[in-house]
Amino acid sequence: MRVAALVVLGGLASGCGVFAMQKDHEALATKSAQQEKSLEEERAQTVQLRADLEATRTRLDNALRANADNGSDLMTSKARINELVGKVDELRHNLDAVGKDVAASRRELDARLDELKRAQPATPPPPPVVIPTDKKAHFAALEAATAKKDWGLVRTLGHEYADRYPADDQTDRALYLIGEGDTQDGRPSSALGEYNRILKQFPRSPILDKTLFGMGEAYLVLHDCVNAKLAFSACESRFGKSKIGQDAKQRHQQIDKPPPGMCAPP
Repeated sequence: MRVAALVVLGGLASGCGVFAMQKDHEALATKSAQQEKSLEEERAQTVQLRADLEATRTRLDNALRANADNGSDLMTSKARINELVGKVDELRHNLDAVGKDVAASRRELDARLDELKRAQPATPPPPPVVIPTDKKAHFAALEAATAKKDWGLVRTLGHEYADRYPADDQTDRALYLIGEGDTQDGRPSSALGEYNRILKQFPRSPILDKTLFGMGEAYLVLHDCVNAKLAFSACESRFGKSKIGQDAKQRHQQIDKPPPGMCAPP
């Protein structure tokens, strides 16, 4: 019985030892697995830190290069600005010099002009227009001024004649001479005023044909082909058998197919 008890006790002791060793192995395996896991985690952290370090280093290098480039550009820009400032100062200096030269030249020119004015004799004012008191002499002077193409004198004599003799049988002719002179003198609007005065005051004037034709010519000077056509049409309609009526017809036909520049755009 003692032997059997020892065998049983020995078996139990042996079983307990095996159980204890297995338990220690499992604990050791668990610890080893934890350590390997921790090691993997540390490796992963190390890799990530290394990647972060490389990224940081790359950004730092890029920033340094960018700063270097910016610094170079800044230095270049400053040099360019200094160069431009120098050129501006040089131009300002040149302008000041030119301004002084111009002022000196102007003073010299003004002095020479003053000398020329003093050397030239004073131009006497034009003599006053002497208007004859006799009606026939007055109209003869008007015709003479027209022949000389002295349009200013024509206007003076003609208007004075119309004012002095508003109902005279020559007043319409005096107004016509003024209108014709104004057209040739480049004053077509004034000419039209004289022609319209004839139409209103002397509707049965013996020079109505010339008046209508003259109105057409004045409108053509103004490039007003619409009103010119009306004036020439009226002249052609009333005086178609006369030479001036035929001339008005030709003008009418010319307006229908005007050359370039004859008529203003509508």
